[in-house]
Amino acid sequence: MIKQNYKTPSFWSVIRAGDTIRLKRKFSHAVFIIFRTVFFIGMAYVLLYPMLVMLSRAIRPASDMLNSSIVWIPSHISTLAFKTAWEYMDFGKTALSTGYLVIGSTLFSVISCSFAGYSLGRYRLKITAPCVVVAVLSLIAPLQTYIIPRFVQMKNFDFFGIGTLLGVFNGGTPITYNILNTPWAYFLPAITGAGLQSGLFVLVFSQVFRKLPKELEDAARIDGCGEFHTFIRIMVPNAGSGFLAVSLLSLVWYWNDYFYAEMMYRSVQLLSSKLVSLRATVHQNSISKLIGHNDGLTESVIIFAGALLFVIPPLLIYLFLQKYFIQGIERSGIVG
Repeated sequence: MIKQNYKTPSFWSVIRAGDTIRLKRKFSHAVFIIFRTVFFIGMAYVLLYPMLVMLSRAIRPASDMLNSSIVWIPSHISTLAFKTAWEYMDFGKTALSTGYLVIGSTLFSVISCSFAGYSLGRYRLKITAPCVVVAVLSLIAPLQTYIIPRFVQMKNFDFFGIGTLLGVFNGGTPITYNILNTPWAYFLPAITGAGLQSGLFVLVFSQVFRKLPKELEDAARIDGCGEFHTFIRIMVPNAGSGFLAVSLLSLVWYWNDYFYAEMMYRSVQLLSSKLVSLRATVHQNSISKLIGHNDGLTESVIIFAGALLFVIPPLLIYLFLQKYFIQGIERSGIVG
């Protein structure tokens, strides 16, 4: 037998080994903190830089645009660009008409997508998986790929073919309605779950409702609630953060939309359309004469002011509701 001599580690060697482990942990923790700080500072710079540039340019007089020594802080603050942008965008009236469409479309979209998401999240049917695939595919296909069929549909709208059936008794001519340039061009797709980014909202709702405990439904059924009352009285209050998150996302998408508005609602220009046409409006009305400097510089100052006015409403909504918005996104599991 070969005897193996096991040497008991000394007290000081154990202490030194423990110090080494603690030093490694402190070093790795310090490296992580430094990396995290640098990362978030870089992200903040990337996200806030455009806003800071717009603010710096919008509050300065046109004369400061020619001064190379002025980079961020203007020589004095001028609100003339904001007043001019407000006037030529007709901001008050246009914001009301835009808000009417945005809030109405968001309301209808949230209602229809919540029903669809609840069905996909709580019921295990054979059609569930194909419906989820369709919702995902609707996110992949951009709006430009099906805007022409949507345009034709809205121009010759026939609800479930009823107009075609009535046309049989009217000499064979289908009875259709042109709902272009009316709010229904926005509201009807939202009601049927085909609004802007509705596929994403359905997926968010399905994840939110799927994570709610099944005992809530069982308790509601024991108390005599049917499917509809269970959804309204039990599920909706417990999924409030998800509803808020979807509402904010829908508001932002409808507020920022330009392409769909130009195709379907050209009779009344929305804020997005007003902002895009602001440069041409400034040039046509010779706004630069009010300031007395180069036209291009003056136009850029006014456009920056108009962009800030356009961004402020959704930005304020998000700042006040960001806590609940983040909770809704976390509970949906989309970012997990």
